[in-house]
Amino acid sequence: MIVKMKDFLRSELIGKNIKIISSTNTSLVGVEGKIVDETKHTFVLNAGKRKRVMKNTIVFQVNINNTTQQIDGKLLEKRTEERIKIK
Repeated sequence: MIVKMKDFLRSELIGKNIKIISSTNTSLVGVEGKIVDETKHTFVLNAGKRKRVMKNTIVFQVNINNTTQQIDGKLLEKRTEERIKIK
């Protein structure tokens, strides 16, 4: 099953495992964890301890149907309920 990027951007992200591959904050590169909370501008990751990261400063990898995708956090800088309305 192929997932379109638009469908992924509209989906629920809490519970997904991600790995940060690029960030303006170099100490975040390589951090892996499960998204446990989300706000308009941040993700809260459970990466051993809870870590809050700004969406607009990261590019991360996520597995979608056994395929690794790279996502720019800037595309997700909306509230979950606003993202669902993306056409």
